[in-house]
Amino acid sequence: MERLAAGIERWVPRLPRAVMAALLVVLALGAALPAFTGLPPVDRDEPRFAQASKQMAETGNLVDIRFQSGTRYKKPIGIYWLQAATVAAIGKAGDRVIWHYRLPSLLAVLLSVLLSARIGSIFGGFAAGRTAGLMMAGAFLLLAEAHLATTDASLLAAILAAQTVLAGLYARSRAVGFARDETALPTPALVLFWGALAASVLLKGPVGPMVVGLTVAALALLHRRAGWLRALRPLPGFLGFLIVTVPWFVAITLRSGGAFWTAALDHDLLGKVISAQESHGAPPGSYLAMLWLTFFPASVPLALSLPAIWRGRASAGTIFAAAWVIPAWIVFEASPTKLMHYVLPLYPGLALAAALAWPRVMEAGLRRWQKIVTVVLMAIPVIVLLAAAGYGVSLGHLPFLPALLGLAALALGAALAWPALRAGMGTAALIGLWLMGAGFAGGLLSAAAAIPGLWPSPAIVALAAPSPACPARPIVTDGYDEPSLVFLAPSTEEATTPEGVAQAMAKDPCTLGVVADPGAFLSAAKGLGLTPVVKGQVKGLNLGSGHRVSLTAYAAR
Repeated sequence: MERLAAGIERWVPRLPRAVMAALLVVLALGAALPAFTGLPPVDRDEPRFAQASKQMAETGNLVDIRFQSGTRYKKPIGIYWLQAATVAAIGKAGDRVIWHYRLPSLLAVLLSVLLSARIGSIFGGFAAGRTAGLMMAGAFLLLAEAHLATTDASLLAAILAAQTVLAGLYARSRAVGFARDETALPTPALVLFWGALAASVLLKGPVGPMVVGLTVAALALLHRRAGWLRALRPLPGFLGFLIVTVPWFVAITLRSGGAFWTAALDHDLLGKVISAQESHGAPPGSYLAMLWLTFFPASVPLALSLPAIWRGRASAGTIFAAAWVIPAWIVFEASPTKLMHYVLPLYPGLALAAALAWPRVMEAGLRRWQKIVTVVLMAIPVIVLLAAAGYGVSLGHLPFLPALLGLAALALGAALAWPALRAGMGTAALIGLWLMGAGFAGGLLSAAAAIPGLWPSPAIVALAAPSPACPARPIVTDGYDEPSLVFLAPSTEEATTPEGVAQAMAKDPCTLGVVADPGAFLSAAKGLGLTPVVKGQVKGLNLGSGHRVSLTAYAAR
């Protein structure tokens, strides 16, 4: 492995920029593809987004956001446009293939890796850009978001596009002492900055402007200089921003009669700020505690670089990273509602700080505490992957092959990274750590996909297979009301009572009834003169609620 590490260390830094960019894309893609198509719809948010996008593609209504017969107004329109456009390009209206709806997230992840590398190169040259890109290419949370048809990967790409322009402006302005008229931005850069901010708003409301705005405010306050920001052309830029964003907000306000704002602001945004929603509360400091796993394997160089980051705190890149990460991190930690993906827009800032300090860490060599930290952080994903496999056993299935392949990749990555770290070969160490990240994310997600007990909805849909007597089987449920079932089986009706299931079966004998209380259902069915037969049982974990389920499926014929 030492010989391999030496070869990597010698040849990778010699790659031309275009080839290195292609390599970063290949690495990110290789780490993100395992389980990308095989992972079933993940309750609850992913199938809600996908179902609403599917209905948008079917109806051609590009203004309203619908989930079955109701509305879905928690988030703006951006992700639904992206997903509907993707399905229109590669599939067809009514497409129920979940990975088609994940493609915008996958593409956004690849773009985010490249933009992270670009920001690193602005402050530290090609080497820092390569380092930042390699860190992001294997980061667990980023790879996990590539597997979800939600807003967060696309939001990250939009924020990074704006931050790339801001980083270039700040670096040039600082280099000339913030002199006016020395750092004018070309029109494409202005369009990118304001367009990216507009896209972030259409994707997830105020989160993008908050992250970028706090970065701007922190830099201006730190240097006590704001004149350099005039290069962003705030007045015409903001006007363009409004031209892009306002039309849809006006249209949805008129269409919904103001209901969009009630749901998006009062129930979603303010609800999360004021109190912990949907049992997702956690104390301040939770994101910092989760960082070492969710940012793995980049958490290893980050931890090893902390002293060097502090010593280089006066450098332009480190200041920019601090302005990017610290204010927004405080906001997220202070919010009662905490989900691990909320801080994803800040991870490239951490990668930037670590990338700038990484050469100094490698030159100095690892101290004893750094070796201990490295071993501990490398052990965490192994423990998590083994625990996931063990939980699969408790659900009645051992995901042997995915877990084995994931552990093998972790072992090979560690075998490359460890000697490289000890020998001060920073690039080879990062390649080894990337392999560990790919093994962890791929192994964990592939193992999850291989545990049937985690996915009740596909099992229910399988029981509703058509027959000559019933070419279509509507599904009516009691005790299980998850959007993944709605997405996979468009004829699914909203959950009802055991009596309601029996009445639906009496009305349409082809209906598949799925109940959690067979006794109450059979009693109601007997009263209606039905003699339903058991089609099968579904047992496992409801990911949406976190509770185990035991469901029985009945058919009248």
